[in-house]
Amino acid sequence: MSISQKLFFKINAQLGKCLWFDRLMYLSANLLIYVLAFFVITWGVFVLGGVDPEKFETMVKILLTTFVFSFVISYGVALFWKHPRPIVEFPETKMLLHPIEVWKSFPSDHTSMSFLLVGSVVLMGAGLGFSIFVLLLATIIAFSRVYVGVHYPRDILGGFLLAMILLFSSQWLVMNVTQPLYAFLTHLIT
Repeated sequence: MSISQKLFFKINAQLGKCLWFDRLMYLSANLLIYVLAFFVITWGVFVLGGVDPEKFETMVKILLTTFVFSFVISYGVALFWKHPRPIVEFPETKMLLHPIEVWKSFPSDHTSMSFLLVGSVVLMGAGLGFSIFVLLLATIIAFSRVYVGVHYPRDILGGFLLAMILLFSSQWLVMNVTQPLYAFLTHLIT
């Protein structure tokens, strides 16, 4: 068994020991990403949009670009480097959440999307307090995905690394891929 699998089973063994924590982790794994997105978008609209609409537009471009690239890369990796969910490899896995698909586990899309949301806020110059708050939410989301039994820790690490790579290359992607594509499509339509 790998280190990731051993760590997964140590965490997974905690299921059922504390009902309120199980419920909190279920909600975190299932719904907290929407709360995080709400806070990030609200911050963007009211803080950035009110002060610097161009910066808000940049944030939206970064989010849309990195989300699309994240999904394409994530599913591309999953197609060529198969890593099923823990329940497929270990049927005795305890689960609080039953995902739609079980064939893809690596990298974690919830983790990459959560940290892309956090990264967009940091890139746009959010204050330390808000940045720490959204980082904490993303970390809880990532941990909860392991806790509820749908991801190994390696999947979380893969999702985090994917988000970091995309965030560091986001300006280049927007300028060299998204903007030219948008300009080309706009030219075709008009």
